[in-house]
Amino acid sequence: MKLPNLFAQKPSRSIALILIVAFLAPSAAISQPRQPSPEAICARVLKIGTGHWVRVHLRNGPQQEGEITGIGPRLFQIEQRDATPTDVYYTDVVKIRCASPDGLHSSNGKPSVGLIIFTTLGVLGLIAICGMR
Repeated sequence: MKLPNLFAQKPSRSIALILIVAFLAPSAAISQPRQPSPEAICARVLKIGTGHWVRVHLRNGPQQEGEITGIGPRLFQIEQRDATPTDVYYTDVVKIRCASPDGLHSSNGKPSVGLIIFTTLGVLGLIAICGMR
């Protein structure tokens, strides 16, 4: 049984397939993330400031999201909706970034870059697929 050559049919189909594969394919260069220093995390938290939402990836696994309610020399506090503040030690943080309560926008109120890229790729894929008919 001979398999069809998917790239020989139409250029739009080729573009759609390339976009889908590029979007869904895992990164070929997987590396171990570098652990930031506690001083760098502290500086980042101070730069973000209290009253802003953050998403924190911790060394021991769980990811937490909430509003920064307090900043200290060894830890900071985040508070999730209607919950008590949680102490987060700088030494436990692997990654911290700005977030929003709804998760769709960055802390400045603009749509996140990931949402924009995902939407753009989806629209381009649909245009390419619908254009093949």
